[in-house]
Amino acid sequence: MTKIIEKFELFGKEYTLETGELAKQAGGAVLVRQGDSVVLVTATASSEPKDTDFFPLTVDFEERIYAAGKLPGGFIKREGRATEKATLTARMIDRPLRSAFSEGFRNEVQVIATVLSADQEHQPDVISIMGASAALLVAGIPFEGPLAGVRICRDVQTGEFLVNPTFEETEASDLDLVVGGSRDAVYMIEAGADEVSEEDMLAALAFAQEAMGAFCDVQERFLASVAPTPMEVVLDEVPAWIT
Repeated sequence: MTKIIEKFELFGKEYTLETGELAKQAGGAVLVRQGDSVVLVTATASSEPKDTDFFPLTVDFEERIYAAGKLPGGFIKREGRATEKATLTARMIDRPLRSAFSEGFRNEVQVIATVLSADQEHQPDVISIMGASAALLVAGIPFEGPLAGVRICRDVQTGEFLVNPTFEETEASDLDLVVGGSRDAVYMIEAGADEVSEEDMLAALAFAQEAMGAFCDVQERFLASVAPTPMEVVLDEVPAWIT
């Protein structure tokens, strides 16, 4: 596969989706960038379904010290265990993805997001949801994509909603809302706020839905350039009591 790059600007922030150069042995690999924060997301699925009564999806978010320009030294020369933030971010990626697969899909799927660069300004967690969706699409793994994730904050002075704000913009906001889903549906919501009214929260959710649709449109344009081969799968029969 040749190297394909999709650069775009949405809601005042610049992003990049890239594939074809790194992790070529993975089913699909996408480099997603906001500012100088870069995450490599890979997605791979087994060729045959597993003999299980659940969907075997594994999502891992790998933080690396070198991403912040540091190297382990002294007595400790290796990376430590996953931090609480890494574990929560992996769950944040998992929730919208897991909801987008068919009930009878039993092929094992692994999604790994590795932070290659953290510029201490742009947050790498939410863009990893878009990267995971794009990697699954590039791999041809069947699911109800594209999906996207957005963080919505609000400028206290102007009342304007911000999409995927910087750390500084988030700290100055009275709202920290993370939404994951497709163009037409919301699959996940996480929120923290300083007594935001119900009307303002509903307006933020509506704005998040609009923003996710814009990111999904970009992924479809990116996918058209890649032209992946769809994966052939056999869906397991779902018991009647589940449907």
